[in-house]
Amino acid sequence: MSRRELSDWLTGYIKYTENSEPPLSYHTWCGISVIAGALQRKVWLSWGFEMIYPNMYIVLVGPSGKSRKGIAIGIAKDILNEVPNVSLSSEAATREAVINAMKRSITNFQAPDGVVKFHCSLTCFSEELSVFLGQSDTKFLANLTDWYDSKNLWRYETIGRGLDSLQGVCFNFLGGTAPDWLQSILPQEAVGGGYTARVIFVVEEAKGKTVAKHDLTEDEKKLQKALQRDLEKISQLVGPYTFDADGEAAYIAWYEGEDAKAKKGEYPIEDPRFASYTERRATHLRKLMMIMSASRGDEMTLTKRDYDRALSVLKTTERKMQKTFGGLGQAKYSAVTEKVMQYVQLMGTVSRSELMRKFHRDVDGQVLKIIEELMMMTKLVDIDIVPRSGEKVYKWLGTKK
Repeated sequence: MSRRELSDWLTGYIKYTENSEPPLSYHTWCGISVIAGALQRKVWLSWGFEMIYPNMYIVLVGPSGKSRKGIAIGIAKDILNEVPNVSLSSEAATREAVINAMKRSITNFQAPDGVVKFHCSLTCFSEELSVFLGQSDTKFLANLTDWYDSKNLWRYETIGRGLDSLQGVCFNFLGGTAPDWLQSILPQEAVGGGYTARVIFVVEEAKGKTVAKHDLTEDEKKLQKALQRDLEKISQLVGPYTFDADGEAAYIAWYEGEDAKAKKGEYPIEDPRFASYTERRATHLRKLMMIMSASRGDEMTLTKRDYDRALSVLKTTERKMQKTFGGLGQAKYSAVTEKVMQYVQLMGTVSRSELMRKFHRDVDGQVLKIIEELMMMTKLVDIDIVPRSGEKVYKWLGTKK
């Protein structure tokens, strides 16, 4: 395989897009999606009883016309569209059209061990998520949830042919939406469920910069060609990714640390609608590590550098992710909040563990954190930490019943 022209593909892509109006986060995740689309199902990370593939579901969230989602997606699509042997789907696709597109995309490659593998890898770019998903299409959402895990064999019912199947599914998606559209696109029961747990929501409220007029410079045109040529080389990678010693140690330490935090009720995103996402966060990180490794070189090793870079991008994005469902389920926890506050008022002082025992059918750790914030905001309840045990204790500040 010939040597890359760029020292790092994603860095080059950010450089290429810097004279455009979309925010940096949009361009970063669009670049990530492009690499994932180029890799297809030809690379993987063996993980116990499962295989992790680099496909991702990424949705850019921002106000219509203000954040330049469409521009960011359009640039990414144009770059990937130039890579041979990478299948792209139209954005206004029905469930059946996407299935047929995957069926047409079937191809094969020879793995390093000599085994010939078949796969149906497909990437879809959709500037409007509402056009792609339709309105509360639960069947399509269920299929998308299945496709994310890139199963070896996916069976489905057809009207004319009965039971049919796809071999080596790998669906990669990049879309955009305005926050208010999510209420009609996603049924309430889907929010926080299997589909949204698999999506990286990249939230911005305005464009990154103002660019009144921009014509591609000669340097930008040269960079564009270099990106396309290097992306073709990325698309030729085949085989397993493996951790080196430092990369594996960093990942294991992170995983165990996050698990310990979760047991204490500490989560990267406090909104309980992201509880399922939190459970799948390690998978997102592993996929990102593969993509970061592919971005910088061909050795197919996951290093500490790949870990650091992937985690940094993920954590930066998560800071705004809780704004995704802004208009969905407002005052959702008002009833249980009232019940909890009445109990604290009745008892005068109550520990967190006692409160959880009392209301375990109504709340989990993440919901309780939201209730805690609401109680503090009302200034009716004070929360102390017991020095030795570290347990929280709630004290009613008003008059006891």
